[in-house]
Amino acid sequence: MFQGRGSMPVSSGAREMASILDTALLQALLLTGQPSVALELLRGVNYCDLKICEEILQKDNHSVALLELYKHNSLHREALELLHKLVDESKSSQSKITQRFKPEDIVEYLKVIFCLVNILTNFFLENFKRL
Repeated sequence: MFQGRGSMPVSSGAREMASILDTALLQALLLTGQPSVALELLRGVNYCDLKICEEILQKDNHSVALLELYKHNSLHREALELLHKLVDESKSSQSKITQRFKPEDIVEYLKVIFCLVNILTNFFLENFKRL
């Protein structure tokens, strides 16, 4: 048994079943026109299959949900690349992206990244002082 994203230990069989269910639920929510509910699913504890959900979200241009998927899977590089792409697209034309994705969202995400960098920097400084 190993720790899942929640606080309870999860067996590999249970985790696999949770992954199948959460992935199917995400896809069903998107197919039935409920992207805001799908976004809430991604913001909470979930076991969505990263590869499958990434493909679904990219295919249908669900950028905000894709950012949440990246964020909750600690794929910060991918999230930053997506943010960069969205900013470039918003500069070239006033698209639907700017209606769904606000500059405040970028700032908020960058604050998270900055905090992580600070934590890692302090950790390495403290640990390498001893060498």
